[in-house]
Amino acid sequence: MSIHGNYTKEKVTFDSHGDLIVGDVYKPSSAGPFPTIIILGPYSFQKEQAPTQYATRLADEGYLTLVFDPRTVGESSGLPRRLENPKMKNEDVISAIQYALTLTDVNPNQIYLLGICQGGPQMLDIASYEDKVKAVASITGYYRDHETDLFMIAAGVTENPFDTTQTPSISELETLYVKRIQRAKEAKTLYENTGEVIYHPLVSPELGDRVNGALVGLPGPLVWSWYGAWTMKGWENRYAIMSDLDHFAYSTVSGIAKLNKPALIVHSDMCMNPASARRHYDSIPTHDKKLIWENDTHHFQYYEQPDIVDRTVGYISNWFKSHTQ
Repeated sequence: MSIHGNYTKEKVTFDSHGDLIVGDVYKPSSAGPFPTIIILGPYSFQKEQAPTQYATRLADEGYLTLVFDPRTVGESSGLPRRLENPKMKNEDVISAIQYALTLTDVNPNQIYLLGICQGGPQMLDIASYEDKVKAVASITGYYRDHETDLFMIAAGVTENPFDTTQTPSISELETLYVKRIQRAKEAKTLYENTGEVIYHPLVSPELGDRVNGALVGLPGPLVWSWYGAWTMKGWENRYAIMSDLDHFAYSTVSGIAKLNKPALIVHSDMCMNPASARRHYDSIPTHDKKLIWENDTHHFQYYEQPDIVDRTVGYISNWFKSHTQ
């Protein structure tokens, strides 16, 4: 355990479907039990990235926070390594909730979920079926519908996917999508038959071409602007390409349409597919929801830019504090 001003940090482990999950608990120095926030990060995240930026600040606000490496990533176990499977991550969140409820400093009636980027809509999805969740917040979400997946494909072949005059046509994007799924199918068949895992880089500053797409999970300068720095800090820049089967098969549309928990969404015109974020928000049936729209905040600024994270933590803390009863 280490002491950091108003909170302590402790490395913890727990089981998720037979694998060992490694995480960090940030606990306020005041007396508990504490309202508790489980945090899920962006696509391919490790706990030291965006989740820790939010965990430390929210611990300062009086919340016990738990961040963790999902299965196959970072310090956690699981094979094949670097498999990106959102359903597995959802299962890991449920395991994290169950673990948190064993801690004496956790208030079992105040369990909250927070997700950043892909983790945001996943947390909304989980809150739609997990009774122990009191309220949920989604920040700069990668809202999982087919249109947004095509936006992701477009980001890999054009300098600015927000500029529709530059992006390929829908039919071209659909063709690139099919090629990517086919590569993933072939990779999974190879793994099932031989145990060999095909890996590609996860990020690269180079764009793919409009005929074959990209051989990188999240290619192009837009994504590299944030992930690139982490490649020089020991973050593992690869992913199992068969992951695309599970990744693109997952949608948050139906789950969020059933969400009856208090829900906060923070997004902007400069985040991933703003139209999808609004559609998801509108589909949430509960009246106890809030949309904060910031026109000029870029998607990746929400990850770790200090002033943006500070401001966003204020939104989150106020939202959860207003749902303590």
